[in-house]
Amino acid sequence: MLFSIIKTLIYWIAIPFGTIAIFNISSKVLFHLNFGIGLVIFGVFWSSLATAYLVLDGHGTPFSGKHSPKRLVTCGPYSMSKHPLYFGYMMYTLGLVLLFNLTLIWIWIPSVFFMLILSLFEEHRLLKKFPNHVTYRKGKPYFIPLKKWSVDPTIQPPFLFAFLYIIGKILILFLYDVKSVGKEKIPDPPYLIVSNHSSYFDPFYLMDTNNSYMRSPVTWSHYNDMKWLLNNVGMFSVKRYTIDTSAIINIIRTLKKGGIVGLFVESERNWDGKPLKVKNSIVHFLESVKVPILPMRIEGAHLAWPRWAKHFHVGKIKVVIGNALNPKEYQKALDFVLKDTVPQNSHYKDYRGIESYLWQCPNCKTIGSIRSFKHGFECSHCHKIWLSPDIKKVREIHEQIYPKSIENLPISDEAIVNESESKISLFTDHLRVAEEKLQISAIKAALVESRHELYIYTKKLLKIVPSKTSPLMWKEWIDFLKRDDPDYWGYK
Repeated sequence: MLFSIIKTLIYWIAIPFGTIAIFNISSKVLFHLNFGIGLVIFGVFWSSLATAYLVLDGHGTPFSGKHSPKRLVTCGPYSMSKHPLYFGYMMYTLGLVLLFNLTLIWIWIPSVFFMLILSLFEEHRLLKKFPNHVTYRKGKPYFIPLKKWSVDPTIQPPFLFAFLYIIGKILILFLYDVKSVGKEKIPDPPYLIVSNHSSYFDPFYLMDTNNSYMRSPVTWSHYNDMKWLLNNVGMFSVKRYTIDTSAIINIIRTLKKGGIVGLFVESERNWDGKPLKVKNSIVHFLESVKVPILPMRIEGAHLAWPRWAKHFHVGKIKVVIGNALNPKEYQKALDFVLKDTVPQNSHYKDYRGIESYLWQCPNCKTIGSIRSFKHGFECSHCHKIWLSPDIKKVREIHEQIYPKSIENLPISDEAIVNESESKISLFTDHLRVAEEKLQISAIKAALVESRHELYIYTKKLLKIVPSKTSPLMWKEWIDFLKRDDPDYWGYK
């Protein structure tokens, strides 16, 4: 890793700027030359994109040796020309010439011939390592990207995935200290990653560790309005409130073609760091796959960004990789992944938003009275204050307010239901939405998306945004009323 960083600094900083310093010591950057700035930006971007494809699809780095790509990359920038990385570097250095001093073009032109010679040696190395390179290079432009962009999103990263991977790498570098343990256990594709799920950034942690193109199912109900984005990053939607055969087909197709799929087995982000139960449908799927299962446990994500929190925070993340397992050993994978790794005596950096989780005061039993601030929360009704309670205390409070008796029903609130204003009320045997009466027995699923939306599925899907109460409260009450319905829970 350190050697790669040193090489990158030499090629992209030391050589070009060293040359400028030697031949034009008194140079001043001419920022009015927008064309030069444009070439620098394009060169860095194109080279970064080409490098991302070497990592994500080739499972290696641009440098020779044991970390070089394990397979020939023919998609993305490499579908347009054979050496996009060299082309990007040429545009970058040409941009620097235009920025500093045009007379340096006489140094840039010989450097192009030098890169041509280097690329010829690379061609020889690629031919020895990848026999299919003979077919790939036929009719392919050498440097200039003249062919049509091409990827198979089933197993190859689309443009937006590679672009977000680059952005994610930069963000994680500055926001999180991600430590990976057990990277030597990662097998060659295809394989299925199973992981726990605590925050929105979890896919980035897995990609940062795995450094490969990974497809994942994303809940349809919450992201339906972003379907175009999902399709263009290689993800696929899944209806979490029912068995989605199209999602299963997408997963199987990807694995059969030699790809990688990431699966968050809890099906949703947990609220307090404690692992959630795994549904029967997930277990049955794990039993049926024909590829190795790779368990990857993410630690520290809950404290960095709790599901109920309004803001994320910088922090330390640890991704622990287990041994690749036979599908019949799926229980070992689940046992490895679903561990409570949050220290009970730890504290949150910011408690704002915790009223989504603690939807009732445990002291006076008033619903929706908790008001959070950075270092704790208080009840606006009885004025009880909790200052920086630890994780154990927060979990105890939630356990106190979790529904235990129907005596506290009915409960009501104003809400936006499928984009219309309405009143919702929950009784022991039915949920009333405006004038419509939904029997509790007819509810097949109740789930919370984001922190604000409750989805209830009967024969149709209701999107409910409560006005003064937490969506989690409604879900937990419905869970309580449906506690004896095995079809509703569906846990093994």
